[in-house]
Amino acid sequence: MSSPSVFTKSLLATAIFQAALSTQAIAEEATVLDELKVEGRAITELDQAISSEDIDKSQATDLAGLFRNKSEVTAGGSVKMGQKIYVRNIGEDALNITIDGAEQAGSIFHHTGRITIEPELLKRVEIEAGAANATSGPGALGGSVRFITKDPSDLLKDGQNLGALLKSTVSSNGDGIKNSATIYGRTSSAKTEAMLHLTDSSHNNYEDADDNEIKGTELDETLGFLKIKTHLTDEQTLSVTYEDLTEEGDVLYKPEHFASAGNVEEPTSGDRQTTTLNYRFTDFNNDLLDTKVTVYQTNNEQSREYTGTKYTGNVETSGLTIENTSLSNQHEVTYGINYRNDESYFKETTKYVEKGTVVGIYIQDNIEVTQKLMLSAGARYDQYELTDVNDSEFSEGGLSPNIGAVYHINDALNVTANYAQALRGPEIKDAYKLSTGISNADDLQAETANNLELGVNYRKNQLAFGAGIYKSTIKDGIGTELPWSKVSDNYEFDIETEGFYLDLTYQMDKLLAGLHFHSADTIANKQIATRYVYGSTANSIGDTLVLSLDYQASNTFEAGWSAEFVKGIHNIHQTVGTSDLEVDKPGYAVHNLYAKWLPLGDDQLTLSLSVNNLFNKQYISHASVADYTANTGYGSISGSASAGRDIRLSAALKF
Repeated sequence: MSSPSVFTKSLLATAIFQAALSTQAIAEEATVLDELKVEGRAITELDQAISSEDIDKSQATDLAGLFRNKSEVTAGGSVKMGQKIYVRNIGEDALNITIDGAEQAGSIFHHTGRITIEPELLKRVEIEAGAANATSGPGALGGSVRFITKDPSDLLKDGQNLGALLKSTVSSNGDGIKNSATIYGRTSSAKTEAMLHLTDSSHNNYEDADDNEIKGTELDETLGFLKIKTHLTDEQTLSVTYEDLTEEGDVLYKPEHFASAGNVEEPTSGDRQTTTLNYRFTDFNNDLLDTKVTVYQTNNEQSREYTGTKYTGNVETSGLTIENTSLSNQHEVTYGINYRNDESYFKETTKYVEKGTVVGIYIQDNIEVTQKLMLSAGARYDQYELTDVNDSEFSEGGLSPNIGAVYHINDALNVTANYAQALRGPEIKDAYKLSTGISNADDLQAETANNLELGVNYRKNQLAFGAGIYKSTIKDGIGTELPWSKVSDNYEFDIETEGFYLDLTYQMDKLLAGLHFHSADTIANKQIATRYVYGSTANSIGDTLVLSLDYQASNTFEAGWSAEFVKGIHNIHQTVGTSDLEVDKPGYAVHNLYAKWLPLGDDQLTLSLSVNNLFNKQYISHASVADYTANTGYGSISGSASAGRDIRLSAALKF
């Protein structure tokens, strides 16, 4: 399948924009809700953000639900442990992912995802797509995803020092039930605040739209979350967060594949414990001092059985980030250091271990050249060290520069351009790949990425619009020759992605309409990249259009609709070993509804209803493994179908 030029595709984006404008009347009084925080898409800006309000509307319980309405970010699959994040087709192994600043490095099992998060805890999610800012952290070849949890003050009302939130949710698909309790408060001086959150949830196997049981999707989860935040002085703030998340169930041994004779349900458990300390010092009398320090430790473990034998994999990560921002004349300079230590081990009859570290220094300068022109330039240097399972040692480092500009044509319209590079050296392999016969090529070197992007943004009165084109290339990507190979090496080919995006929001009195479109082609070795072949590094998602309507009927009632339309990718030809394969990824359209009611007139009692997959569409998410079963010898290679219609009802009581 040939790949159309991104510049040809940009003509379609222009046509869509013109058509959207021709159907809308623009009144001068209304304002656009800040749904996507799209201001410039230059190096200094976020690409997309998800708010806690967005999460409440969808009643998301997993990554797939969390990113459902984001055209550039996807996570698919009905098995929660098998969900992986892809940003513009680049997977989580090539992303820098953090929770409250704690880097989530290293995967336990290549057939599972790296991240498990409780959406209810999140204050927001910030997404930077493509290699970008030097502050994005080490290894951000495809960008960064930052999960930020709520503070106690986010739940407290003005004048309130102690409160509690009780919430219960029932789901029709899988007979799910989820109960949570949150206690939060602050001292009378408001200097110290704290919150304790407990969640217990469970559901049986889901059913797909054809009423077939999706084996391996059942799960029981318990979560304990504690956050304490204190103002040591007027200039100093310290917060400590501890999280313990446990998952248990009869899950498929390879959760990213569907159930088959060689992939059966096995007793499985996962546990992640994270401790994070964040300190900030702001000298209000000195513009040169605004310092942040993050210290963290994460222990992530998964255990599963296979034909009666229990296997355990573990990844431990600890790290430190020190960062300061200085203001001087037209300059805002941010600089700092990152340190991270990773250890991966796998326990069978023998314990196999890999250890790695990365040390980075970085600087980013945002320069207000004129009132119309802002430049941003920066660089980071990262040094990676790895001692692999065979005691072979690797040391790779390099510089990752970036430069970008935003030019404001007028108060409403700006254009952007940026170019960035990123580097990721050899890191620990996932724990379940550590065993006899696993190795790295002797000449394994760092992989690099570059990202070139051009954009235009318009915001006035009720209308907000952003569009852009980009090209991203990963060189010397680290992977295996075949999905089942045991030797990691650098690919002899590039992984190239060309794409464009379009975001449009329009406010009409009480109605907010959104249109978000993303199209990208990701090519590796002159063939379309798929998750089965490139795992957590790259995938191909069909052209994605997300439409949404949010109606604020009153101060106590709101409702909305969203739909995701994904275009099919057909006649995918791949050569895997000696096999010539042909794969189809059929398109799909999934509709969702939500309603939120405050029957007592305030948030003391909140009743929420959501209907996911309203029309009961049968499909396999493009973020899952594609269906290879029509190819001889590949009868067990396919992702599970997505869950069918799911009606969720929740009640939240706030004291």
